Amino acid sequence: MITYIDTNEVDAISRELATLTKDLDAEFNYLFKRFANVPNVTKEWVGNQANHYFSRVDSDKQAYTTFTNELKNISRELGTVASSTQLRIKSNNSEK
Repeated sequence: MITYIDTNEVDAISRELATLTKDLDAEFNYLFKRFANVPNVTKEWVGNQANHYFSRVDSDKQAYTTFTNELKNISRELGTVASSTQLRIKSNNSEK
């Protein structure tokens, strides 16, 4: 049984996770955009091996997108839990 929860700390963690996830998402987008340009635009690596390797970029990007979406969901859920817990505490205290 939970006897103590610092809802302010949970809310702060939620906001920090949201910020970090946004930054991570931007970095992933930059990385995958860069990958997509390698074989045909920047031509840093060309040939059959490059084409084969970078053909998988879209499926890899989807996995990373799923990961960052899950982090966003966790952040939102933490925020919701903190808010609803604060409301319950206030409600319980006003009933006393």
